[in-house]
Amino acid sequence: MRIVITGVGLLSSLGIGANSVFERMTAGDTSKSGEIPSFDATTFLGDRGLRHFDRTALVLASAARLAAEQSDLEKAGYSPEEIGVVVGATHGSIQAITEFDQEAVREGPNYVNPQDFANTVISQPASRVSVIFNATGLNTTIATGGASALDALAYGMTMLRLGRVSTLLCGSALGTSSEIEGSYAKAGKMIISSNGVGPFAAGRKGPKLGEGGAMLVLEGEERARSRGVRPLGIVSGVGSFFGNGAAGMMRAMKEAVQQAELTPDQISCVVSFASGSLHGDCEEGQAISELFPGVPVTAPKSQTRDCLEASGAIHMAVSVLSIQSGKITPIPGLDTVDSAFSRLDLVRGRARSASVKHVLVNARDDSGHNAAAIISAAS
Repeated sequence: MRIVITGVGLLSSLGIGANSVFERMTAGDTSKSGEIPSFDATTFLGDRGLRHFDRTALVLASAARLAAEQSDLEKAGYSPEEIGVVVGATHGSIQAITEFDQEAVREGPNYVNPQDFANTVISQPASRVSVIFNATGLNTTIATGGASALDALAYGMTMLRLGRVSTLLCGSALGTSSEIEGSYAKAGKMIISSNGVGPFAAGRKGPKLGEGGAMLVLEGEERARSRGVRPLGIVSGVGSFFGNGAAGMMRAMKEAVQQAELTPDQISCVVSFASGSLHGDCEEGQAISELFPGVPVTAPKSQTRDCLEASGAIHMAVSVLSIQSGKITPIPGLDTVDSAFSRLDLVRGRARSASVKHVLVNARDDSGHNAAAIISAAS
């Protein structure tokens, strides 16, 4: 059973809507503030029932609405029990948890709003999406750090192939959070100042936090074509492995390539998870150079900033758009490449036109979680 992508919803600090964001990326634009510009969730979700949604849930549900509209999902004839929701989330609830706790300390536990308690549960964004779309078939949240979105994709594909559901809304989101940003900065894993350089650059000091999210509509190819929907891409392979360093990433990428029944030289480009991390970029660069010598490499976080687990979903959306447009997004501002990456064919300066048929998306987490997915052109 081939799993196809029939809808893509994307919001990032570069804009709203997949085509709009991708246009800015191919133009070489970079995020200025880290927040989604002019974001108003009522535009996508209406103005009723949103009062107690936290920021992450609003971004996720808005991305789901955009994906569903492109797929014409709500007119597809799927029954509620045929529709599932699978979301990758690890940090998304932290902002809501801290705000709830602060209110309890400030006002006393008897005066907190009980309706806000739901936001302290990590699975609440996925649950909000299920309610909006009346999706009763499946609701799952996968928490594996930076690899969450790609692991959610792998889990969702299994559920589709087992017949648990017929279609899925799958992805991840992260709302702006001063608590997350501050905590990572104190741990030395993120920078807050405007100074710094991006992925693969000499002198890099760490990533900057951004908000954003992406959702994909996944379904079996036969069902999608029978309802007259043109697939945007195919999820041809996924892989995962728990293990630190370049070796762990290589295992996940090899598994994805093997499942797709491809060879490394057939990969059109690699969408890297590189963020400007001193050690993380080195480990990933080593893995990519050994497995995919000569294959073009891009790093969308250089433009969208690091959206943590949501970056994996954003990168999958970017992959679909690369296939559709025949363009590989650039890594802006990469003036001086670290000598450790001399073997990589980094897409620098401007977008590169190419025949994009198979895109490998990579994701990793410092905890040891590694995941990879291959998005292929639909025949």
